[in-house]
Amino acid sequence: MFEHITTIELAGYGVGTFLLCATISAPKIDSLISTSQRSSMGMCKRCGDLKMIACSGCKGLGLIKEGGPFNIIPVNNIYQSKMRSIGCTKCQSRGSFSCPECANLSEN
Repeated sequence: MFEHITTIELAGYGVGTFLLCATISAPKIDSLISTSQRSSMGMCKRCGDLKMIACSGCKGLGLIKEGGPFNIIPVNNIYQSKMRSIGCTKCQSRGSFSCPECANLSEN
């Protein structure tokens, strides 16, 4: 099966696999680094002393596309899209929540 693959093609597959893994793991690595930096500076690990966290449902916008993120509507006219945005029900269209860790610290 792999008799006709050259070393250059094999290296290309290896590099492609590495880049795919790096792309997938980048957000988790970024989160780990930012959390450790915040804790070393004495800041809240979750919000960085902003006291607010972006909503995961709307990514901090307060609006989501009607029908969900994977709603595929065929577009008849490319200049008149029928996509509508509705208010996020998870954050009541605010786009953010107050940080639960900061709220716990202020209560104590």
